[in-house]
Amino acid sequence: MARNLGGCENHRGLDLLVAVALIATLGPLALCQTSYVSVEATSPIVASPGEPMPAYEVATIKPWNGTGFGLPLRIYIQSAFGIPLNITAYMIGPDWVSSAKYVIQAKPPDSMLDAMQTMSAEQRRRETGLMEQSLLADRFKLKAHFENREMPVYQLVPAKGGPTLKETTDSIKGNGQLAMGSSAIRGNAVPMRELISVLEGVPDIGGRIVIDKTGLTGAYDFSLKWAPMQAAAVPSSGTASTPNAEGPSFFKAVEEQLGLKLVPAKGQGQVLVIDHIEQPTEN
Repeated sequence: MARNLGGCENHRGLDLLVAVALIATLGPLALCQTSYVSVEATSPIVASPGEPMPAYEVATIKPWNGTGFGLPLRIYIQSAFGIPLNITAYMIGPDWVSSAKYVIQAKPPDSMLDAMQTMSAEQRRRETGLMEQSLLADRFKLKAHFENREMPVYQLVPAKGGPTLKETTDSIKGNGQLAMGSSAIRGNAVPMRELISVLEGVPDIGGRIVIDKTGLTGAYDFSLKWAPMQAAAVPSSGTASTPNAEGPSFFKAVEEQLGLKLVPAKGQGQVLVIDHIEQPTEN
């Protein structure tokens, strides 16, 4: 299934609130299935002092019943505040927001939909985030604030012998392609910021942010394949291994196949701290 992550259309009906969250929640893709990505670093979404908060015209919230499309509340919150969805360490709150799943649908006022047609992608994302924040405050009684904290991170640095990624001569940087599987990534004409965004979503990373210390400024072709974390931890039983259980660990694969290394470090980051949140009010 191909995914285009450049944006989504606005509709006049009641739409799922977090189409932007798909990159972090869709199931594993086969290596041959291509995703077109253009991942940009984003700033947290915060209303200016005295700024009126936009709100959805109508919204419905239902606990996920095990069928269809449901997301952890954490995803909705991180989406609303512009926090990268793969970076779980950037939000501090009660455990239940990561386990409780909901189906949230909402419709902006027609005037907002019309205004969004002339906005830039960044402006639309900000207005959408503020509407999501209004909904969370109204229905979940969410109160939260940002603060700077030291946290564990990974630095991506050149390994011994140097990077082995192949720099592409394509003239359009940033319009590359990434094919992602549960334990494999293949990229063509991919800038480092996009590779790092995908690496941050690998379970072995543990939800940490990855800081680029490679010095690489081009767009690159590469292929990366590793043994899934759970498979790598199981001792050999003497039986034939499945293809997914073969190969190096994720960290070893990055070093051997990309000529890069993930080094544990400490770093400063802006963290969203949840001060108060409740189960949602009824529709």
